[in-house]
Amino acid sequence: MSQVSDVIVVGSGASGVHAATALVEGGASVTMLDVGHEDKEYLSLVPDLPFSRMRREDPAQHRYLLGDRFEGIPLSPLAAGAQITPPHQYVVRQFPELAAIVAPAGFAALESFALGGLAQTWGAVCFPFLDSEIVRSGLDPRTLTPHYSEVARRIGVSAGTGDILRLAGQVKGLQPPLDVDDCAARVLHSYRGRREGFQRAGIGVGQPFMAVLTEPLDGRRAHAYHAMEFWSDAGGSVYRPCLTLRRLDGRPSFSYQRPYLVRRFREEPDGVVSVYARALDTDREVTFQARVLVLAAGAFGTTRIVLRSLGLYDLKVPFACNAHTYVPCICYRMIGAPVSERAHGLAQLTMIYDPTGDQQHLVQGQMYSYRSLLLFRLLKESRFPVRESIRFVRGLASSLVIWVIQHEDTSSSDQFCRLCRSDDSDADYLEISYVPREEAERRRRMNERLMIRYIRRLGCWPLSIVRPPHGSSVHYGGHLPTNSAEKPLTTEPSGRLRGTRSVYIVDGAALSYLPAKGPTFTLMANANRVGEHVLRCLKHV
Repeated sequence: MSQVSDVIVVGSGASGVHAATALVEGGASVTMLDVGHEDKEYLSLVPDLPFSRMRREDPAQHRYLLGDRFEGIPLSPLAAGAQITPPHQYVVRQFPELAAIVAPAGFAALESFALGGLAQTWGAVCFPFLDSEIVRSGLDPRTLTPHYSEVARRIGVSAGTGDILRLAGQVKGLQPPLDVDDCAARVLHSYRGRREGFQRAGIGVGQPFMAVLTEPLDGRRAHAYHAMEFWSDAGGSVYRPCLTLRRLDGRPSFSYQRPYLVRRFREEPDGVVSVYARALDTDREVTFQARVLVLAAGAFGTTRIVLRSLGLYDLKVPFACNAHTYVPCICYRMIGAPVSERAHGLAQLTMIYDPTGDQQHLVQGQMYSYRSLLLFRLLKESRFPVRESIRFVRGLASSLVIWVIQHEDTSSSDQFCRLCRSDDSDADYLEISYVPREEAERRRRMNERLMIRYIRRLGCWPLSIVRPPHGSSVHYGGHLPTNSAEKPLTTEPSGRLRGTRSVYIVDGAALSYLPAKGPTFTLMANANRVGEHVLRCLKHV
């Protein structure tokens, strides 16, 4: 039995580290429990050079581009984590065995047990939710909105630009926007010449909010425009949760404990919470205790812990998951045009479509220039023989872009998970059931057709439409939804899990609704909010 902490935080991802930061800065003692995988093989090999120079000069590049075991060559169909390169594959290490998820063939679930979680390899696009989206998520804009600005100042967020801002929410304390690359500049030029027609259709185009520094912050450098974001974390300009964890790790009131897989919790009569975890290095059960437990193990991970702790087996728990579509295109105005080496490989532009005209059902698309992902990834999507495909892709490399279109989602009885006991042991597994809703699918296809029509008007000609399996967006939520109704397995607006005395939920499991945008920025802001609430409760006990 360990010493009793004020708070135990389970998980070191984007939610966990920001809840912990609010608590530690307020004077609470925090123990963070985590499996905590890290890369010890590739990241140190990647030179701090622009992508084009690295390709020309580094004789060892094959090691981290392809992997020592060729794990950088995806042979399976497109699924969750398609953008994860060998230096970041530690993020999904041991996922199948530790998560124990059984999903249907058409659903690609993913969890992370890494230090920093899935946000160690996120795309850094960080739009806040609109007030209407916050309300549908079960939260209060008046209490949540200030925390967007607080988190933005803490991690460094570069501003968005253009006509998307009226559909993108407001955040204070932003850094200047990132510079766009040559291809995005031409697309923006095309948009400005057709702006009135786009606006009549309910569409705006501009630069996204990005968790990327354009000015130095806390020892991290401004972005170097090396286009190496998918391969390297050099300089710390792209925000990763490990950066916050490193700052916490030097505080005397913070303790980071790994490798522990949290299994369950129990609230004791004396007011403490006992947390039972398996030490993966010794395979022994270890117990930790605290006055408060904060769960940030990812939406499926947190749900698994809650159901197991409450003994709720075979109970159907609905969830939501954003659908998304890839649209690879040729920006024909860039064919044969010279391109600058100075660029970033993250989202260059965002298109936001308001199909109902009331900002209630937005559809969002991000445009990526194909700058630093290896061209062989596109060959299997080509309809030409391999030799001709290589020539074709090389010749068009500077003009290739990918639009990623995202859709909203809400939980329903057609998509649920449940914790099941295994037949041959005392183990259990999380079973996922997912049946696409016909009306939602019809609406998504209709919205995509319109957006693709306007993508063409920007000078981007689609080569294909790629629809990965449901679940592969890795945006999950709604398992333990936040609302004001007194129902079991729901979360109070304060973040406390109903039916418990001192267990709080700060990850996607608590979001009742997922708009057509990444939830990570909102999860960080909400975790900071809940952390401050827990701190006030501790001080009044």
